[in-house]
Amino acid sequence: MVRLKRIKTITLLLFPLIFAAQSTITNLDRGILVGNLLFEGYKAIRGNSLTSTKQMPDPNAKTVESFCFKNKMDEKITVRMLGTIEEEEIKKELVIQKDEKECTYNLPKGIYTYEVLLSSKDTYQKGEYKVTEETLMTVNKK
Repeated sequence: MVRLKRIKTITLLLFPLIFAAQSTITNLDRGILVGNLLFEGYKAIRGNSLTSTKQMPDPNAKTVESFCFKNKMDEKITVRMLGTIEEEEIKKELVIQKDEKECTYNLPKGIYTYEVLLSSKDTYQKGEYKVTEETLMTVNKK
């Protein structure tokens, strides 16, 4: 309902401006003006819907929605993760192509060891990470 009112209001305000300005501006200026008006109208219609629909993560949740790795290396990599959460062993293995991203979903919160392997099976990086929230880890060249 509110969105429909915004559309009507914007439409009523925009049309007189466009037609009144036709006699005094060039085609290029008119194109820029119409483009700016449409863009501003879109922003007004959209409002804060992108920020208001994103929910805050539940601090009491036992899992994170996604845990991702982005590969900025010159070759594909394999990421192995291992964690023991509440006496249950959790293993994940992600094969990530060059300039791509891979995720694991609904990962239980806890401490994981990870190992990044090159396509030659050599270990590139090892470490531990405490998973508490959605994360994107980027693997870069050293």
